[in-house]
Amino acid sequence: MSRYFHHAALIGALSLFPFSTLSQATSHSVDPLNTGRFDAIRINERLNMMVALSGKQGGSMQVWQAYDCKKPYAEALYRHIVDAEGKPQGRFYGKEFGHYQAPQPGPNQDPETLKRICSLPEQAVVWEKIQATDRYGATLLIDTANLKRVADNLIVRVGTDYAAIDFDPPYDAPYSFKAETYRYNCKTGSSDPLTALDIDDKGYVTDSLEGREIERRKAAFTLTPLLEKHFAQLCKLSDLSTFHALGRFIPATQKPLSASAHPTLPDLSSNPASLLAAFPLAPALLNQAKALVHPWATPRFRQISWVEKNQSGSTRVQMVVDNNGFIRKLEDYGIWKVQRLSIANDTQLAFTMSISSHPVRLKQLNTTLRYPLHIGQQYQNRAISEGAVDTRSDSHRSESCEVSKGGDAHQINAAFSGNYLRVDCKIETDEQPVIEVHNAWLEDLRIMAPLSAKIGDKPLAPITLVDVKIVP
Repeated sequence: MSRYFHHAALIGALSLFPFSTLSQATSHSVDPLNTGRFDAIRINERLNMMVALSGKQGGSMQVWQAYDCKKPYAEALYRHIVDAEGKPQGRFYGKEFGHYQAPQPGPNQDPETLKRICSLPEQAVVWEKIQATDRYGATLLIDTANLKRVADNLIVRVGTDYAAIDFDPPYDAPYSFKAETYRYNCKTGSSDPLTALDIDDKGYVTDSLEGREIERRKAAFTLTPLLEKHFAQLCKLSDLSTFHALGRFIPATQKPLSASAHPTLPDLSSNPASLLAAFPLAPALLNQAKALVHPWATPRFRQISWVEKNQSGSTRVQMVVDNNGFIRKLEDYGIWKVQRLSIANDTQLAFTMSISSHPVRLKQLNTTLRYPLHIGQQYQNRAISEGAVDTRSDSHRSESCEVSKGGDAHQINAAFSGNYLRVDCKIETDEQPVIEVHNAWLEDLRIMAPLSAKIGDKPLAPITLVDVKIVP
């Protein structure tokens, strides 16, 4: 039931764009020949390119795509949303929000379009080594194929090759190479970073900084003395193509994972037990939760899955019973996933998200809830959980529920047997408007199923359960 309020702020951020623009970026091709081109890098036969689509209120969506110009073949990399000040509002890798996913097939595979895109004048990188590989396996390079002089300014792309693959927060974007483009004034010696790219060992751009985002972080891109020396040397050349240093460098196309590398975002795809198991409840709270479950709320199944449909869309749900009789639940919203540990799919004990590196667990539960539920029963839950980022910052939740007569569980879905009780709850938190939820306590299965819900003053939205599968 908590899916209606946990992440409304994330959805709100996407309102920067009209639905037509989001649809265009998701479902239709974006032709860089017909759109303002902002950044590109060609690595061998792979052309990575970003174009920007304007949104309302001055924001934009930066759409990164890759083109294999040998096949030819188009791939979608990611879509990055910024507001009018250039502040990030969200990123999609494929359909996944805020979490890296591998490149997806591009929507436009028209051979003529791909041929036109691949004919753009961006030259394939040619890396010149300007410093010996250090003891950490990093090699500093300059791209000699794309050196440019514009009046008193040089445009220089600097590369750093790494011997192993690592991951960059906040999206867990894999990289083994970083490319940074600078504008350097030969008269004043001043420099400005223009773009910064993460690139994997297959030659795909996996993360980037553009425009005002990189302007705000300019201090992190101060030139080292070595770069200043080489930039000054470039300024003296009448022909930039004559620049040479320590020789040509070709990055490896297959690299190992760094021994210190580890993604910070969880992979929830298989509803793993290990993630929340590594984040256990305090012993006293665990015993309290076990006492609530046994014997009258012990689930009578091993696994259930269903799809919850409402006016906003659908959510795939999978629930597995663990050794304590708790429910480990995976909610797949398409753009992100949530895993919850609960009593009977009702009282939440802990949760984690695919877009957050910080699980949240219950710290204190004061409740009058007792099983078995019965008609006329009223109960209250007062829960305190750790903060999602700062574990010293508590979040509070207050829930008041009333149990009333239900009916035949078969009416909810044909896969259910026996009767259900109606459980209506009002939920207050310190972060969201008041939530009202109507649930069904399925007596044969001993699990709570949603019937309808509303947030604040919005109308009540019915929920339909379809594709129900039960493993007894």
